[in-house]
Amino acid sequence: MSYLSEADVLEDAPEPRKRRPSARGKPGGKRGAAAVAEGTPTHAHIQPDRVWLVLARREYEESLRQIGTVEADDGELARVYARSIYDEFAWIEMAVIPRDALVTVIES
Repeated sequence: MSYLSEADVLEDAPEPRKRRPSARGKPGGKRGAAAVAEGTPTHAHIQPDRVWLVLARREYEESLRQIGTVEADDGELARVYARSIYDEFAWIEMAVIPRDALVTVIES
């Protein structure tokens, strides 16, 4: 069984769509160009220890591959979110693992 690294998956990912700044910001909070100008990451609300990788395969001959990620507080919620979000195919196997559980073997 072979696994894809997160870097392999991210290399093949399409470019994210650019979003317009929302006029409905938090009171006193900076949005859009002001936040980017200060160097604030656009996804600052995502905590690395709450991101789970979703792996799945559709046929027994296939290897597990990463199909996406979910953000959840624990493994049970991650299972529920993964199953409900990535239900477009009849998967024969699906697994979630915490992103921070990955161990780098070869670093570029």
